[in-house]
Amino acid sequence: MYDNTLPPPPIGTQIRLLRKNRGWSLEELARRAGTSAPTVHRYESGWDRFEIGTLRKLSAALGASLEVRLQPRQPRQDVRPTAEELVRLIEPLFWDAEVQASDLTEHTVWLLGRVLSFGDAQQVAAVHAFFGDEAIRDAVRHRGIDARTRNYWNLILDVADAS
Repeated sequence: MYDNTLPPPPIGTQIRLLRKNRGWSLEELARRAGTSAPTVHRYESGWDRFEIGTLRKLSAALGASLEVRLQPRQPRQDVRPTAEELVRLIEPLFWDAEVQASDLTEHTVWLLGRVLSFGDAQQVAAVHAFFGDEAIRDAVRHRGIDARTRNYWNLILDVADAS
């Protein structure tokens, strides 16, 4: 499943791993949980506006326990993740392709574009720590980035005019 010595993967990744380990389709899990396949897909794809009731239904259908805990935040550490850790963290954003560690160097702009456009704070912080400001600036300049995302990152990175 996943390495228990590392922090657990995002909950969506855990749902997908449990579903795939059972050999179930999205539709099968949705049927067993009494929800819709699009809802399961959203959860597995990095949706972070979970409803506790839906999570309870999904965990019951998967035969898993559900724990919701609040823990004090640790001071932010910009520790560069390994390639494998980064792939595991961002893979929910790639519903249309399987991300490999080699993609980090071979398809950097595509990968960064997806994370910058759709990633949550943890995913963006991890790619920032892994790639640095310059790679993000390069990705923001790419034509595949929508104007809203480009403007946001230009403000964050204090880019004069990258259009």
